[in-house]
Order: sequence, then C-alpha cells, then structure tokens
Amino acid sequence: MIVTLWGVRGSVPTPMTSDEYQEKLKRVLGQANGVDLSDDEKIDAFIETMPREDGGVVGGNTTCAQVTDGETTIVLDAGSGIRPLGQRLMGSEFGKGQGEAHILFSHHHHDHTNGFPFFVPAYIPGNQMHFYGVHEALEERMVGLQVREYFPVPFHVMGSQKHFHQIEPDVPFTIGEFEITPTQLNHPGHSYGYRFHWRDKVFVFATDSEYKNPSEEEYEHYVDFMSNADLLYFDGQYSLVEAFIKEDWGHSSAMAGVDFSVRSNVKQLVIGHHDPVYADVTILEMQQDAIFYRDFNYPDSELAIAAAFEGDSYDLSQ
Repeated sequence: MIVTLWGVRGSVPTPMTSDEYQEKLKRVLGQANGVDLSDDEKIDAFIETMPREDGGVVGGNTTCAQVTDGETTIVLDAGSGIRPLGQRLMGSEFGKGQGEAHILFSHHHHDHTNGFPFFVPAYIPGNQMHFYGVHEALEERMVGLQVREYFPVPFHVMGSQKHFHQIEPDVPFTIGEFEITPTQLNHPGHSYGYRFHWRDKVFVFATDSEYKNPSEEEYEHYVDFMSNADLLYFDGQYSLVEAFIKEDWGHSSAMAGVDFSVRSNVKQLVIGHHDPVYADVTILEMQQDAIFYRDFNYPDSELAIAAAFEGDSYDLSQ
C-alpha cells in the first residue's frame, strides 16, 4: 500500500507569494555563501543538504490523497490537489480511457471538492469513476459543483462513466484488496474518516475533525478507529492556542494528534490540513513543537512525526 499526498492545505488553495519566495531565496543564498556551485552535480549535492523548508515547499493545494497497491487506484477527497494527480494518471491507462478510480469523500466543503472539475481523467470516455460517501444525495452534491452559474462544463457532460456508492459509518466495505471502514468525525456538516486495512498494514485518514471534550465512549471510539495504524493522516490545522480560540470550527492541533497516536499505538503521524496563513517555516516549527510535546509527555514513545508536504509518499508495503 502506497499513500501519496497531492494536497495538504486546508480551507483554500494557497499559492506561494513573491514575498514568501524571496524570503526562501534569501535563506538559500545565505546557506550557499562559500559553497562551490560550479556544476550541476555540486548544485544537486548542495540542495540535498538544505533544510526542508528551503529545499522544497509544503505546497498550496487543498486536500487530496492517493492510495494504491499497484492494482487499485483510490482517491481521498477532491480538493485542488486532485488536478495534478489527474495529470499524472493521464500517463497511465487513464489516458487511454481504460482507467478505474475510486473517489472517497470525507465531506463536501469547497476545499475537499474544488479540484474535481479539473480532474482530466473524468473527461475521458471509457474511464470508470466510482464515488463513495456516507452523506446522502451524493450524485446531487457532485452535480451541484458544476451548475452553469459556477462552471461551464456540467458534471454529466464529462465523458467518463460514473457510479455512486452509498456507504455507512462503521460498516466495512471492500475495494480490491482494501477493507475500508468510515467513521464519523466532529466537523460542521459531518466529516468522515477512513480506516484502510490492506494485508497486514493499516492507514487511517482523519482530516477535518475537532476533539472538544469527547465523552469517554467517543474518545475510545476514536482510539479504536486509529488503533495500530502504520500511518495516521491527522488534521492539525491549528496551534494548540488556536484550537482553544477557534472552538467549534471543526479542526484540531498536532498535539491532539500526538495524544491519539500514542494512545492508539500509531507508528507514524503525519500532520496535515495546514492553515492557509502559515508559511512553510511556521508549519515546520509546529512539527517541532509536536515532537517536543511527544518527548516531554511520552518520553518512551517511538512515534514518528512529520508535517505533510505535497508530493510526500509513504510505502507501507515494505
């Protein structure tokens, strides 16, 4: 099972500004002082030594992740990150009208759906698009994204064949070799997380949720949902202070992700759904805060912690 992140921002797409680029460039040039950059090989070697906030970008696309075992293509949410995913898929059987994609929705807020009208494989006749969701009227929700008042191409004009699957919370279903279980999270309008079980590996996708004063029963339900995950993608949009200030906005902090991960025996925590106001440096500072929180509160924990970067890929089959 390979999990690839195509969009890791929350709320709204966040392209890098010129000011942000120039700040990054200044840091890079400062690190290059006195370094031999006389050929491409030396330049590549220098880039390899750079800290992550300078050697790459967190990315500005909103939520989209791909799960595959080489045979089955599953897409989690259709934020703006689904557009570059679609471009990549066009180099495979999808470009020939022979592809099959399974698209699972956590919910239908704009930042989790705004990329679908730009998902090129959905325009190719012969491709099969399967849509899954716990929310009712899934087809009507998809059609509503592309009414003529807001988008020039109606949903059903897209050339692929479309299939809709109503799923139920806490009831497992299968796609290929994947057993998948959705569960309700705490978010305005309801959001649903997904637990993937593939052979002996587990991936949990738990974006867009707030964990405000859960009952013991609710807390244990979340722990069970995340239990023994090899990889947990967790909504850590807010700092710990913001999580208290922005109560009932439906998002959480990396610290809550650490608490749940340790309690649930998670191996690796990936913190995503980054706030659009945060620069890359700030996001990596929040990652370090989460690591400090783990070390201070759970000194014996071996939990790995990382901020989600667009393009990151996790091979759980190894």
